[in-house]
Amino acid sequence: MKSFAKNGLKGLLFVVILIGLMMAASFILVPRDNTKADWKHDAAANGILGEPKDSIDVLYLGDSEVHSSIVPLQIWDQYGYTGYCCSTNKQRLWYTLEFVLEAFKTQKPKIVVMETNNIMHYFSVEDAILHSAEIALPVLKYHDRWKNLDFSDIGKQPAYTYTDPDKGYYYSDLTDAATADKYMEKTDKEAHVPMLNKIYMKVIASICEKNGAKLVFLSTPSTKNWNTAKHNSMEKFAKSFGAEYVDLNLKADELQIDWDKDTRDKGDHMNYSGAVKVTNYIGKYLKETGILKSHKGDRAYESWNKAFRAFQEKVH
Repeated sequence: MKSFAKNGLKGLLFVVILIGLMMAASFILVPRDNTKADWKHDAAANGILGEPKDSIDVLYLGDSEVHSSIVPLQIWDQYGYTGYCCSTNKQRLWYTLEFVLEAFKTQKPKIVVMETNNIMHYFSVEDAILHSAEIALPVLKYHDRWKNLDFSDIGKQPAYTYTDPDKGYYYSDLTDAATADKYMEKTDKEAHVPMLNKIYMKVIASICEKNGAKLVFLSTPSTKNWNTAKHNSMEKFAKSFGAEYVDLNLKADELQIDWDKDTRDKGDHMNYSGAVKVTNYIGKYLKETGILKSHKGDRAYESWNKAFRAFQEKVH
């Protein structure tokens, strides 16, 4: 019995020491800046960390459908609203939650737009636990950063300086036509929303409510990723949060989406011409909420005019 207790104590001591070493390594390896060189992980989406404090009006969250469909600088030019796409490929809700938590540390967005495709993405309990462990012990995420480690950074507090010039939007002028023959066919069926996803969305919704941000569910046009069964499910899901739900897949005619010209990969994502049409609708929707005010003419936002001019040069 004494031997068992002794071995147990040794095991506990080993775990404590191991965690202590990992905490020390995390302190050393955690990035001090969010530049592409330092960060490496989804620098464009994490560029919101470099935006001036309390300068973002709208936070756009979700997978690649977001950064392919929403052009924040277009909305800036048309309405004077600021927005940022915290969007990554195949984003899972555990990652979405991290963006929400980080964004609200320095920003006070009045509207949070949640693209619905990643609400449907399955992830396991193990995935969620691993991600939580990476947040608690960043060495698990940045273990390979030692290769570029600058020891002069040790002891410095993080000071994020990088922001994506296109505010998280991914520009593409490629065209690859889609077949949309049976797209959004009528049905009473409902797609399954995984239970763990529901739990994470409740947490995200509560954070938005706590911070006074209006939560909006948005489905961007995609012949590959969306259908009526998903719409039916998401319509109910949005109502459970008291959130508005905008499904642009049902407004393809109103948006004048041309599936021969407005997608870069056979209907999976919008290209730039499709994104312009989607963004036109979203800009009008944001104005109609009556929540936001224009920052046009405010010298504190001159960098947005500069960013828009640079963006124009790229796309024209």
